Amino acid sequence: MNTQGFKHIFTGLVCSTAILGCQTVTSTLNTQKTNDLVVATWNIEHLAAQNNQGCKGRENSDYAALSAYKNKVDADIYALQEVGSVAAVQRVFNPSEWQVFISDRADSPSYTCRGSEQSSTQQKVAYAVKKTITVNNLTHLDALSAPQFGLRKALQLNIEHAGKSLSLINFHLKSGCFVDDYLDSDRKSCGVLAQQAEILKSTLKQQQKSQPNLVLLGDFNHRLANPNNRLRADLGLTNTVKQSAWVNTTDAVQGCHPKYPAPIDHIIVSSSLVQHLDKPESQFHYFEDMTPNNMLSDHCALTLRFNF
Repeated sequence: MNTQGFKHIFTGLVCSTAILGCQTVTSTLNTQKTNDLVVATWNIEHLAAQNNQGCKGRENSDYAALSAYKNKVDADIYALQEVGSVAAVQRVFNPSEWQVFISDRADSPSYTCRGSEQSSTQQKVAYAVKKTITVNNLTHLDALSAPQFGLRKALQLNIEHAGKSLSLINFHLKSGCFVDDYLDSDRKSCGVLAQQAEILKSTLKQQQKSQPNLVLLGDFNHRLANPNNRLRADLGLTNTVKQSAWVNTTDAVQGCHPKYPAPIDHIIVSSSLVQHLDKPESQFHYFEDMTPNNMLSDHCALTLRFNF
């Protein structure tokens, strides 16, 4: 993306979007070291801009609870999935403290939500970034949405922190293919995921040439921690830097949802960043009420801490 396009996103999406019912948030005291950087991925489940919209209708108290949870997680950068708009994100992330960037994916037709019978809102990927973080560039990665209309794009964010250049790519891959080998299934969703896997491999190969410090994070809709998983093998993932250019930090982590112990949210780092990890594993942050029907979202935030 050229510089002019980036400035348009920065000023147009972040500064000019109206705030709908945004709660006033008091920042928690940040005791982390200056050079620490905490990144998070969080599928926030059908986040809408207005009350009682979409598949996960929420009231003011729900948005306030999401914001309080976000403060408790205390990340510097959130890669978000399933958000409807910038205004939706700003109901959880106060725009006086956070920069918001969202995918330029075209709106897809709404559908009737299963259970609530309401009309769906958009499901886009986005970032919420503390204003203390320097953002150098934003790139919309269209290729992953090519195999089928309505698929989600990836969103790449380049930042500067403590003298280090870092690139994050936010994913939300095709759902519905939870078998370990997507080539050994006749499900349509697995065929689509197989196409995305090829695109993903090609994209990462290109990215590594220009940016060695990469963080891949998001809702992969796939159990990459399973050693027999084909996508894991195709991407060359491992949990030890000696074996691969990519290290999966969720290999020893249990998923947060009570019904689904194997995680589908992942944070993967290039081997060049392993030396800067505070701990080798990422961490899920549980809600106060983990009863499935009472969870703030059907995904918990997953964080990883760096120290540069």
